[in-house]
Amino acid sequence: MAPKKSDELKQAAIKAKCSLNEELDAFIQKIDRATDDPNNFITLTQLEEEWRRLSLKTNKIYSDMVSEALTAIDTKELNSAKKEHSSRKGFA
Repeated sequence: MAPKKSDELKQAAIKAKCSLNEELDAFIQKIDRATDDPNNFITLTQLEEEWRRLSLKTNKIYSDMVSEALTAIDTKELNSAKKEHSSRKGFA
């Protein structure tokens, strides 16, 4: 029996949450270590670079989750809804 759509969507979300937690924990640990020594304190530029890396990684996690969600749903329904919405927009 094939997995239910809702189960697949939940699994994609669970996987994303775990990955997000790992990335956030790693970011916090890195910042914590980088602020331990006052003589070798993280610079604002370095902090911004770490933030940029975190943002890129978390963005990828969200993209992967949406991709997995799209594979779990019937895209015929999605395409049909998109066409209906697009055709109504032209008449408004």
